[in-house]
Amino acid sequence: MQRVLAGLILALGLGFGSLAAGAVSAQPVAGRDDAQRTAETMDIDVLTAQAQAGDAKAQLRLADNFFAGNGVDQNYGKALLWYEKAARQGNAVAQTELGVLYCKGLGVALDYDKALYWTRMAADQNYAGAQYNLGVAYDYGLGVSPDITTAFGWYLKAAEQGYDIAQFNVGTMYENGEGTEQSNAQALIWYNKAAGQGYAPGQYNLGVLYLDGKGVEVDAARGLILVEQAAKQGFALAQERMAGAYYAGLGVPVDKVKAYAWALLAAYGGDRDAEKLLAQMDADEDLSETQYAEASKLAESLLPPAV
Repeated sequence: MQRVLAGLILALGLGFGSLAAGAVSAQPVAGRDDAQRTAETMDIDVLTAQAQAGDAKAQLRLADNFFAGNGVDQNYGKALLWYEKAARQGNAVAQTELGVLYCKGLGVALDYDKALYWTRMAADQNYAGAQYNLGVAYDYGLGVSPDITTAFGWYLKAAEQGYDIAQFNVGTMYENGEGTEQSNAQALIWYNKAAGQGYAPGQYNLGVLYLDGKGVEVDAARGLILVEQAAKQGFALAQERMAGAYYAGLGVPVDKVKAYAWALLAAYGGDRDAEKLLAQMDADEDLSETQYAEASKLAESLLPPAV
């Protein structure tokens, strides 16, 4: 299994790497999502006045609004300006967001040196998001020489603070013996922490451990429950695994309608194995016209709620 890298890796258009043993890899970093950025919106004029008066929290919130286009036209340049003002007052969240903007080249020329400078400032304040981003930088050699052991150390710091993506990455590194000693038992612990927070890749990889009996006794029923939880969140790898299970009767009774429905969803998410399964089922005429309609209706019902 591989790690997942957020923000910094997403900035470069990198996603999930190759998969091992049917599991997903490590994940990428960022700043906060738009829901976090817009949660504290207030009158823009009042917020601007407070920010101009030097209130670091107001500067951060104003920057968030410009970043997300919340109540104002989206403007990364202005977001950068206000994040920097708050960052220079020691605000760790703003320092992290500023690092992300420099890493992605949003509102400013891409500059890994400045991205790392501000990210380190926040990481030194024990801010989990920044610690995770430093892990990504060392993992992928963004502005620094790649150093998997150092990457593991930063991921672990963030994971110990409950950062779900970092917990997942720590799990994959223990499973693969990357940057640390190989340990399926430790992988199980960290995947369990990520899964417990509803993190779909964590649920999926934990499910795979139970299905394969790695670091734990084989428990197909529990494994499939976890994989299905991830699948219902729209995680294509988990959807493909569910399709395969129902197609071959692995841990569940054979059900070609359910197999086709899960494969439809996984293929929509870009899973090539799911596309091959659909093609095979079509060629073999596994479903009647009525069953095709049932599978399509079931797939629609399994779509995750729109955010």
